[in-house]
Amino acid sequence: MSYLRYSADRIWRILATGFCFAFFFVGGFLQTLLLFPLLRALPGDEATKTGRVRTLQKRNFRFFVAMMETLGLIRVRLHNLELLQRSGGCIVIANHPTLIDVVILLAYLPSANCVVKGELWRSRFIGGVMRGAGFISNENGSELLAGCRQALDHDEAILIFPEGSRTVPGEGLAFKRGMAQVAVRTGAPVLTVFITCDPITLIKGEPWYRIPPRRAEINVHVGEILQPVELIEAYDDKPAAARQLTRYLQNYFEQGLKLYG
Repeated sequence: MSYLRYSADRIWRILATGFCFAFFFVGGFLQTLLLFPLLRALPGDEATKTGRVRTLQKRNFRFFVAMMETLGLIRVRLHNLELLQRSGGCIVIANHPTLIDVVILLAYLPSANCVVKGELWRSRFIGGVMRGAGFISNENGSELLAGCRQALDHDEAILIFPEGSRTVPGEGLAFKRGMAQVAVRTGAPVLTVFITCDPITLIKGEPWYRIPPRRAEINVHVGEILQPVELIEAYDDKPAAARQLTRYLQNYFEQGLKLYG
């Protein structure tokens, strides 16, 4: 009987995972096609129009996370969440173990912008969601920096995953310098977020239907706000400062994940 319950639970979670993937991508496409043009057609300047789209997205992301929890796929626990209310004008960085990370963080970050990969920016299904929200593509370095400066000047939080993609299980963290370049060239503070997932799910390189043996427990620990200028030497040498900051933050996250994991 125990085996039968386990098999039924596993079949249910595979079907529910497929449903969630279809809901997310088809829903994103339909919003881009139908809702976003309507929201942007209403009166207001560009910031107002973008704000409407982001508000809708935030509500959708919260609904999506709640739906995954209700379906028994994940359980999300948020720690030190009140610090997110101070994230305006900060670069928010997090490790990236699972595909759902970005949805969880954007669901709870106030006034959030996000740096996204070029392939997502061009995606037929969710590219319109990224562009409609005024997110920042990472394909062009100068445009990336200009977009980040503008967002920070408007007191937005900018979500960046320093690894550039999901962590490959067993390979450890590998931070890229893009995030550090933005931090040292804008002087923005950095808010750290540690994400753990047990058992791991929706990881890089595995198909969506390869689900874990039980519901995934996702813990999001909001860490602290760091001032990069206080962490590194030779701050005026921007390339050197970015290299130092990248090394510092990668080590900081490696140690932090040992604590939270």
